[in-house]
Amino acid sequence: MKTRTLVLSNLVVVSLVVVGTTAAQPAPSRLEVGAQASLVRSSDFRTTSAGLGGRVSFDVARWATVEAEASYFPNDDVRLPPSTVVPALRVTYERRRIDAFFGVKLGLRGDRFGVFAKARPGMTRLTGRGGAECRGGECPLVLLLAPRYRTEFALDLGSVFEFYPSARTVARIDLGDMIIRHRSTAPPCWGSTCTSHNLSSRFGIGIRF
Repeated sequence: MKTRTLVLSNLVVVSLVVVGTTAAQPAPSRLEVGAQASLVRSSDFRTTSAGLGGRVSFDVARWATVEAEASYFPNDDVRLPPSTVVPALRVTYERRRIDAFFGVKLGLRGDRFGVFAKARPGMTRLTGRGGAECRGGECPLVLLLAPRYRTEFALDLGSVFEFYPSARTVARIDLGDMIIRHRSTAPPCWGSTCTSHNLSSRFGIGIRF
């Protein structure tokens, strides 16, 4: 009888210790704040712009995350291709760009690696950085056609690869297609609407809280 009582007492003590240890463990980190370097390759002008930005994300499940990010590109200059009418004409527009996206990231998250697909609508905004540079006899006429930029709708689709060096740090690579619906009176669409597909890549780090 004493042996049975001793066994039951030990089981109760062990159970209380396990419950107490489990309750004392911190909840899994769900909020992430990060910084990133971005590259965007324009499909219309064969140019690549570099920028810096930040990201905030929140895990609603182990496989699903909502996130928001913004990036700033201080030099998003484009050089128009040579004209078939005036081959000697060379025009470069000096621009800045701001991108912002909000959407979801869905996929598989392991202890050390994660692979996801992303779909994030957003916007992109271009502003003039210093006008235009022009070479050729027709430049006075070209410079009269000053571009007028608007905020454009954009959609970021692609894949995300993550590596977790520790429980609270994240290294991340994004690859995708940034689709822009152009409405500005500016290249690549002068006075009409068009859609461009641009290769985008991001390299970032993050801290989970």
